[in-house]
Amino acid sequence: MLARTLRDAVDLLGASASPEPAAAEPVLPAPSLLQQCLELCHTVKQRQMQPVRLVHHLACSGGTLMCKCIAALPNVQLLSEVDPLSPLAHGPSRAKFMPTDMIGLLRHSSRGGDDELVVKLFRSSLQTLYEATVSRGQYLLLRDHAHGHFCVGEKIEGRPALRELLPPELPSLSLLTVRHPVDSFASLRRNRWVHFQPDTVDEYARRYQMFLDHHGDVPIVRYEDFVQDPARELTRICGVLNLPMRESFVDLFDAIELSGDSGRSGSVIEARSRQPEADALMSEAARSEHMQALCKRLDYPLS
Repeated sequence: MLARTLRDAVDLLGASASPEPAAAEPVLPAPSLLQQCLELCHTVKQRQMQPVRLVHHLACSGGTLMCKCIAALPNVQLLSEVDPLSPLAHGPSRAKFMPTDMIGLLRHSSRGGDDELVVKLFRSSLQTLYEATVSRGQYLLLRDHAHGHFCVGEKIEGRPALRELLPPELPSLSLLTVRHPVDSFASLRRNRWVHFQPDTVDEYARRYQMFLDHHGDVPIVRYEDFVQDPARELTRICGVLNLPMRESFVDLFDAIELSGDSGRSGSVIEARSRQPEADALMSEAARSEHMQALCKRLDYPLS
């Protein structure tokens, strides 16, 4: 009787007891503090990844002056006249001395190098320079030598522009600067830099249009506007390129030395009179269909 009572009590307790809890989900180990820090740094780096800045212009269009002013801003690291595929760098190897120029050394080596290898070498070098520049808190800016692309030789089509040659993983910001095309063509002739045929206003305007078409989505700053109000236009440039503006540029730009500095000199930025060569070209320009379309596109008068 006692045994039965005990069994009943056990059964009753079992019935009233809570069911066994389900098996707990396995607990994964929390990431280490080092791993969390690395992930956070990666997130910050992705959010704050600096772009490569590019300034595009044709020769004799006032680009050197504007780039000097940009280079005078804090922490700007500017490389002047960049074009790894420039035909102007080709020539007899015996006439070239370039001990620090890897692309030039490749071009003029005993076996040479094709464009594909040149682009790989350029991207690798630029990636190294970009990482070093960003790590020092600087802004990398490339001044595009677009003259070699659009104003040299017969063929323009099919050739990638500078911003298309950047490492694909790097973001970029671009700005395009222009000057009245009659003035810039007159300067080309004066400097003997016309590298195309026929040597006419109309052919130059045709090539200029192709240059603009290739950079159709890029904001434009006009040289004439810049010399009228440098601080206003440089503020606009800084907005496009996401750079810090400093009014002190006006006192510093003349100390900057850049290649391609063939035009104006002096420490004062101001508008200057049109050169006689440009005045002489105006009547030819007025008869040119391509120049008429170009000046209308850029809002320049043909007078």
